Amino acid sequence: MGTAPVALLDLPILLWVAVGVGLLFAYRRSASPVVFRLAALFLGFWAVFATTGLIWVLTDGGMSAVVALLHSPLLLFAPRYAWWWVAGAVGAFGVFLVAFVLSQVVGRSFVILFQTRPLAWPEGVLPPEATTSLLAFSSGAPNAFTFTLLERGGPRLVRRRDVILLSEGLLARLTPAEMAAVVAHELGHVRELDGRYLTFIRTLARMMRWDPILAYCADRLTTREEFRADLDAVSMTGHPRALARALYKASRGPWVTSPGVGTGFLGVGGRRGRHQAEMRIRRLIELAESGRYPEERGA
Repeated sequence: MGTAPVALLDLPILLWVAVGVGLLFAYRRSASPVVFRLAALFLGFWAVFATTGLIWVLTDGGMSAVVALLHSPLLLFAPRYAWWWVAGAVGAFGVFLVAFVLSQVVGRSFVILFQTRPLAWPEGVLPPEATTSLLAFSSGAPNAFTFTLLERGGPRLVRRRDVILLSEGLLARLTPAEMAAVVAHELGHVRELDGRYLTFIRTLARMMRWDPILAYCADRLTTREEFRADLDAVSMTGHPRALARALYKASRGPWVTSPGVGTGFLGVGGRRGRHQAEMRIRRLIELAESGRYPEERGA
């Protein structure tokens, strides 16, 4: 075959690299929806590459195929492997579909199984839309979650409902000002579409724990969004110390490092979540002492 078909098959990897470079620039400079869409496109390309490589290895020689691929990474872009790329794209779409369904099932399970009850919105903190629900759920560990559910109804037959969940254990430890700060933090996640994109990316990374690129992207995006949501909460309430106190209360206790405790208010969870909470608390105290929030002194 001529060089034109080869160049056409090389185009996806060039696009992937271009999207990756764009994602690096957007990570610190752009709004979260832009970053999420670039990350979804980047991971979509990567999923096709990884799935295609796996199919090729399984059907074309096992370990000898791995050695050949390591020796010549562009080998798969030969025109004769075009059907492998079709199979890889179908497989990647299947993985993404399973991750999406699983994220929806987990969200609905929280609402159904954890004895949720509606909460009144804190004074001074208003929901962005009527479709945003604020609920408490039965758990002694202080935590909070945000996710987006798809439901039947609305002009397009399917509508989105954003859900903010606060545990009873967290509510029992918070003052009214601290609760308002936590709800404002979670609303920051809602406004920047974290419940739609970040929940899905986290679920995908948990499904494919062996994939370091997925794990790294999910970790970095989670860290970015937790720090950004803190700033959104401070802008909304004007009380950085209230959020710092809430973070301190949520990060102290055996539940933080216990196996099986999911991520939520502390971001990445576990010991790293506690360490990251300390960094967030320090930054919030610096904001409180900057003089930009004089009303904070009475909080």
